Amino acid sequence: MKTSFSVLIFICSALLAGCEKPITVEGQPTGTNGREDKIAPIDTVSTKYMTVAEAQGAPVGETINVKAYIVAATKTSMGNAKFIPPFNGLNTAIVLADEPVDTIHFQYLTNERLFPVCLTDYKDVRSALNLENNPQLWNRLIYISGTKQRYMSCPGMKKVQGWNMGE
Repeated sequence: MKTSFSVLIFICSALLAGCEKPITVEGQPTGTNGREDKIAPIDTVSTKYMTVAEAQGAPVGETINVKAYIVAATKTSMGNAKFIPPFNGLNTAIVLADEPVDTIHFQYLTNERLFPVCLTDYKDVRSALNLENNPQLWNRLIYISGTKQRYMSCPGMKKVQGWNMGE
């Protein structure tokens, strides 16, 4: 009887220990499995940043740092990118350019001058940077780091690792 009670205590202890919240390093992504993500701000002074044109030429799979303006929002393709507010329903990607857009000449922008950024890898990135919920970020300078990938059939960024808003 004493042995089975000891085994029962051991099993209960093991189950309780397995239910603990995982320990994470502050500022590091924890994934998208229901836990809150933490993305660290990045150093905007000593880090070397690329333009959109330079980022497009970077090797796929490389971590890159880009300094650009958030000029549009999109959901499924660059063809439905919207360059003028409101950005209703467009909360899964932002589009970067080397200069802010104006409301008259935005239609002359081509994919060679644009860089889409996926916001769906980490929920805190999506909530902080999507233009549907944060229209004040439109035409704002951003310093952003992530993995260069093909995204929306063109060069883009996924797995955002950090960002800071510029002045």
